[in-house]
Amino acid sequence: MKGKVLHKMAHKKFLLSSLCAIVLSCSDEVGWNNQEPINFRDLTFDEELYGTGQDGFSEIFSTYSGVNASNDISEKEILENQHLMHGSGVALGDVNGDGLIDIYIPRIKEDNVLYINKGEWQFEDFTLVAGVAAPNRYSNGSVFADVDGDRDLDLIVTALGGPNSLFINDGNGIFVEKKLDSKLNNPGSTSSALADVDNDGDLDLYITNYKRIAMRDSLPPPAISFDNTLYESPDGKWKVVPPFNREYEAEVKGDKLFRFEFGEVDQFYFNDGKGNFNLIDITKENFYSVDGGPIDSHLRDWGLVAQFRDINNDGHPDIYICNDFESPDRIWINNGDGSFRQIEKTAIRHTSNSSMSVDFSDLNKDGYVDFFVSDMLSQSHVMKKTQMGTMLPTILLIGEIENRPQYMRNTLFLNRKDHTFSEIGQYSKTYASEWSWASAFMDVDLDGNEDMLITTGHVYDVQDSDSIEKQKKVASSVRSFDEYKRMLLNFPTLELKNIAFKNKGNLKFETVKDAWGIGKEEDISHGMAFGDLDNDGDLDVVINRLNQNVGLFRNNTKSPRISLRLEGKAPNTNAIGAKIEVIGNNSIQSREIVSGGRYLSGSDHLQVFAADDEEVLSATITWRNGSQTKIDSLFANREYIIREKNTFYPNKEDRSIKQLYENVSDLIDHNHIEKSFDDFSKQSLLPNGFSQIGPGVLWMDIDNDDDQDVFIGGGNGGSIDYYRNDGDAFSAFSIDSKLERDATALLSSANSDGTVGLMAAFSNIEDAAIGPSLIKNYTRSGEEKINSIEDMIGPMSQSDIDNDGDLDLFVGGRWKPNEYPKASSSKLYINDNGNYIVDKSNLDILDDIGMVTSSVFSDIDNDNDQDLIIALEWGPVTILENVNGRFKNSTEKVGLKNYKGWWNGVTTGDFNNDGLIDIVATNWGLNTKYHFSPDHPRVVYFDDFDNNNVLDIVEAHFDDDFSSLVPERGFSCMSNAMPFIRDEKETFLNYAQSSLFDIFGNELNSAPSLEANTLESMVFLNSKKGFIPVKLPFETQMTTGMHAGVSDMNGDGNDDIFISQNFFAVQRETDRNDSGRGLIILGDGKGNFKAMLGQESGILVYGEQRGSAFADFNNDKKVDLIVTQNGAQTMLFKNKLSKPGLSVRLHGPKKNPLAFGSSVQIEYSDGSKGPKREIRSGAGYLSQDSPVQILGLKQNAEFIISTWPNGKTKRSEINGNEINLYIDK
Repeated sequence: MKGKVLHKMAHKKFLLSSLCAIVLSCSDEVGWNNQEPINFRDLTFDEELYGTGQDGFSEIFSTYSGVNASNDISEKEILENQHLMHGSGVALGDVNGDGLIDIYIPRIKEDNVLYINKGEWQFEDFTLVAGVAAPNRYSNGSVFADVDGDRDLDLIVTALGGPNSLFINDGNGIFVEKKLDSKLNNPGSTSSALADVDNDGDLDLYITNYKRIAMRDSLPPPAISFDNTLYESPDGKWKVVPPFNREYEAEVKGDKLFRFEFGEVDQFYFNDGKGNFNLIDITKENFYSVDGGPIDSHLRDWGLVAQFRDINNDGHPDIYICNDFESPDRIWINNGDGSFRQIEKTAIRHTSNSSMSVDFSDLNKDGYVDFFVSDMLSQSHVMKKTQMGTMLPTILLIGEIENRPQYMRNTLFLNRKDHTFSEIGQYSKTYASEWSWASAFMDVDLDGNEDMLITTGHVYDVQDSDSIEKQKKVASSVRSFDEYKRMLLNFPTLELKNIAFKNKGNLKFETVKDAWGIGKEEDISHGMAFGDLDNDGDLDVVINRLNQNVGLFRNNTKSPRISLRLEGKAPNTNAIGAKIEVIGNNSIQSREIVSGGRYLSGSDHLQVFAADDEEVLSATITWRNGSQTKIDSLFANREYIIREKNTFYPNKEDRSIKQLYENVSDLIDHNHIEKSFDDFSKQSLLPNGFSQIGPGVLWMDIDNDDDQDVFIGGGNGGSIDYYRNDGDAFSAFSIDSKLERDATALLSSANSDGTVGLMAAFSNIEDAAIGPSLIKNYTRSGEEKINSIEDMIGPMSQSDIDNDGDLDLFVGGRWKPNEYPKASSSKLYINDNGNYIVDKSNLDILDDIGMVTSSVFSDIDNDNDQDLIIALEWGPVTILENVNGRFKNSTEKVGLKNYKGWWNGVTTGDFNNDGLIDIVATNWGLNTKYHFSPDHPRVVYFDDFDNNNVLDIVEAHFDDDFSSLVPERGFSCMSNAMPFIRDEKETFLNYAQSSLFDIFGNELNSAPSLEANTLESMVFLNSKKGFIPVKLPFETQMTTGMHAGVSDMNGDGNDDIFISQNFFAVQRETDRNDSGRGLIILGDGKGNFKAMLGQESGILVYGEQRGSAFADFNNDKKVDLIVTQNGAQTMLFKNKLSKPGLSVRLHGPKKNPLAFGSSVQIEYSDGSKGPKREIRSGAGYLSQDSPVQILGLKQNAEFIISTWPNGKTKRSEINGNEINLYIDK
């Protein structure tokens, strides 16, 4: 059949690279052009055979292709061993060297099948001739690989229960079987992966093991009950009764006892170069802990997939292992010699729970691989609420940072370029893809961005909560083991459509209808592999489906492409571990050649890249040994074969990075103490715990020795601590020990004689009998208590509101204890000679302002008085304009009313150097399960819906399928809080199919409610007429932002931002927010922002960061930083690399000696000005910066402009780099 040549370039100009360049010539003949070390051919296209040209796939049915194998299992096999429902995979490769990709199908019940590709989508069963039927076993996995270096593809076949076999190819597609050694009896093997791990040129082998048969299929429930298998030993530890200790382990987490069933140890083999594999016991050799010591865990995991990839970019293949259930995923980093160590504990903060498969891609094209792991969360609200799952609850202990929780959803890990990852599955919208198995990246639409294809489905929906409930009710009446087993058949079936995510190129994906053609019908799809079955230069798809014919899917695209196949030196003839980087079309595309590593499957090694008809592309091949080949002239619509010849070794790059900050936390050696408290005991539907909101921190020179001392709040059971700065060290003192309440916000205070003290807020949230929140003022003469607001206290801020020279106090109220989200009243206290009197003139406006999380006084309108900015939970950043001491809500007037968020921190800065005060506010972030928008805000209703004197909380979001609000929380949680829901809805399914109004009816119309429509942390630029919203960079939105601080951290004369991050104290149906490490965001003085990488900033804080504050504690004219963590170590950072700035200290009136409410601004010799910097008492989040300002310098600074609390402005000449300004001089 005559084809159409796709290559259309009339003028073919070839470029010569400067070093070891490859020069390509062209030929007008259809066929291969052979020029060592490269061959190429023009690609041909015929619509009848090769597709319609539309992006996506068309199924080629067995009646045409001859591929009629089906992986069938019956009820009998299922009841004997549920693991057989996990299906089988696919292997693709050219086994007979004819240039066509052949198909191997392993099967559970029947013999395996090898189909030889005859061309034009015709295949012939060649199994018996080839000798690869592998009878009498439950075959599930298969991979083609050249294990003996003879340039033909051999075959590895794994089986559930064994044996695992290696089939050696004689070069003509005829195989001889060799059994692989195993120290396990009948191993429950799954997937295979191969790579040269020890630099000897051959392919070594890793096989994941699951378990041949689970205990549930081996013994009846009474025999394996907790009571029959566990006991408490005299030392109080829970242990497993022999002989069950060979099958289970017991673990206590918090106050909960868990029992976990062991899986099996994986199998790792070294290749001797001739295809003989030597089994290594990974529990005893070659695999080590993070610090190089012996492994501290048993490694008897439930392995499903292992994939070799160069995760840390050092040129050596590392391993990611996907484990099912509570077995942790294992990430092994290659030491460069074939031995491995565990990845650093904080490199990955959490994982999927039932990790089914993994694949890698450089999603943001920064030269570092990112990766995706599939799990089982549904995209449908109904299925989410009926599949509440078998996953055990995640127990999060206070201060636990290096643990790695598991969550039942897909995860997507973004490489931070320092061997650590930020998990962004919820931001990217890839977190849910139904009950998933295989997952793999492929650029389906050839736009230069790799998309994701995922197979789905299961024989039975064993997560169906209604079926689980029914089983529990009848379990006691079951009389036989067979009857118990047959209860599985009562679960609903779970045929599903396969899923495809289109990569939008901005780290976000969208679900494609019918998965580009591989998801048109519901089925049970397992293994999946890619290969060019019709030689048109794109990748087709083969899927092994359960109880249905294998699916062959032709890729229809006509988009320009380049396909590359590498031929490596023997014995690594397929160049496994080599990397390809293609540059052109204003884009970089990269791939790494892998062998196996798919769910039960192995793809062909051909790589396909998007191209442009009018542009010449270039490529760099980095071979496994580190040498390179560069090609300067690749043309669209060609397939290239590139051989590992005439390579060169590139010069090694110096990748060392000088960090802006140095961690000097040992100077203070402080740990925050936080007692555990059950926030959910009174209101079980709280969205988060609120007993872990602190601590705050502040800097001030308490002892008048011209250096900055630091004060840190404490939790219940802890203390408020003072660290005196002794010049080159700190001395520790306790201000208030054995606290019975959490000390949250901290401020400095001033007595009438001008001496400074410490003011601390104490929350009543943990009181057994709720009393009013408390403020303590610690002075040299003792402590003074102020009974503050009746409810939960939030932030505090100070300024001179009534222009009498002393500091008045704003106290923000959060919410009423046990009545969330009813807002607490906030109050303003007027300072009357040291007595704090409630300002009655502002009672009304503050009484119902909302749940205040942060506050700051600022002259936002440049009228020389202090306005009040507050951040609200379930509300906007609110502006209270000061009009002669009375506050007026100007939020709507300045354009902020509609930005309702879960704001946490707020402060001010001048980010475009215009002298107008801008606002920065932290929010919950976009990387959470909460997704909402201005059109469809998140809503919370609150009322005593069941009349039991407990305020019920009902969170809801808009669902497209319902075109209505649906409840956020699940049936169990909601019905436990409000039993009438269980009485009325009865089942998980009825509940899941109900909108919020179906559940609550007309009661919602009268119930109070709040809403939020904004999750991003933002800057609001002051335009005089109002504020212009600016979303902070991507890195800001990856987790919850807490503190916001503003200073010039790199000394370039522009305001920068620091944001403390993370929140772990979430309710049990929510993932902890842990993708942050503390973030410096550099400003350019024009209102633009760029995040600093952690390895550049030196700020690497992995816990729940809270309050933070700036100071120059070592008097080197650089901005230093302290960051607190809830229940963990306080982190102190010394600035190393910033240019020294100008130190400015203001001396205010006696009752405001630190001149809070003032501002300073540099004027340069050319008349331009730097940012206006305000001296604030209480800002960001529960904290206070040093009042001594370090101002960065762009050029020669001539004057400092100071504006004082009384409205006076001074213009003072700058002499030296340290300036003291006085209000009365």
